[in-house]
Amino acid sequence: MSKQLSIHTKEKIEKLLANTGDMALKRRARRIVEELDPKEGERILDVGCGDGYYLHLLSNLGLKLDLTGADFDPNALASAKRNLKGKKIKFFQADLMKELPFKSESFDKAVMSEVAEHLPDDVKGLKEVRRVLKPGGTLVLTVPNANYPFLWDPVNWILEHLFNTHIKTGFWAGIWNQHIRLYTSQEIARVVEKAGFKVERVESLTFWCLPFNHNLMYFAARKLYGGSLSPKTVKAISKYEKAAKRPFLIGLAFRTVNLIDKLNDLYQPRTQGVGVLAKVFK
Repeated sequence: MSKQLSIHTKEKIEKLLANTGDMALKRRARRIVEELDPKEGERILDVGCGDGYYLHLLSNLGLKLDLTGADFDPNALASAKRNLKGKKIKFFQADLMKELPFKSESFDKAVMSEVAEHLPDDVKGLKEVRRVLKPGGTLVLTVPNANYPFLWDPVNWILEHLFNTHIKTGFWAGIWNQHIRLYTSQEIARVVEKAGFKVERVESLTFWCLPFNHNLMYFAARKLYGGSLSPKTVKAISKYEKAAKRPFLIGLAFRTVNLIDKLNDLYQPRTQGVGVLAKVFK
């Protein structure tokens, strides 16, 4: 873990993460910010920014950062703009399989979380990210781990280990949903090195979890964004809202998830987990 973050910044991160119910996302987001180690005035790019969650975290650390989000999906960008309304963050629709709309050596640092597994050519996409980073620039990326724990996605774990197959789409696709591939720690290290990066750190994240955790999160997300929940309930579980007094059952769910997640601080296998994080340099 980065030791350079101030206590004040670490406290800010914990407050920002308090309303995040997805334990894997919460741990991943914390580690991304820690290893990115943002500094005043830095220009940071979130490649595949999705709904803007990491930009939300970075923009609320109390640092003056020049933030940019890029994503292939116009619907994701529209969602990010709504979630970050009023923030001075620039957004661009971009395709990593073509060319990012930025000059070479434009950014100090970049985030690329849960993106490489979607790309037809992951090395090509990473080379394009490398192009827009300044010499010595940092990239922190995460990908789904091929050595995921049984409890995270029991259905696909059994299918893969017994029948060498998996479900590709839909609710039961679990960790494989919309993913071309998963990665071991060694595989993502080889991919980023092939793209020209120098690897500083590769680590697995989140071994302990609830049974069928991925499916539960998928169900919760559909409920959250499906319009069937009351505004009060949405506010109580939205990762963009500050933690407030929650209804009893929602509060119990948060406490249970956080209690289980604390086991990951006690024991995290070197190669097994829900995700893999890599910190690399140009």
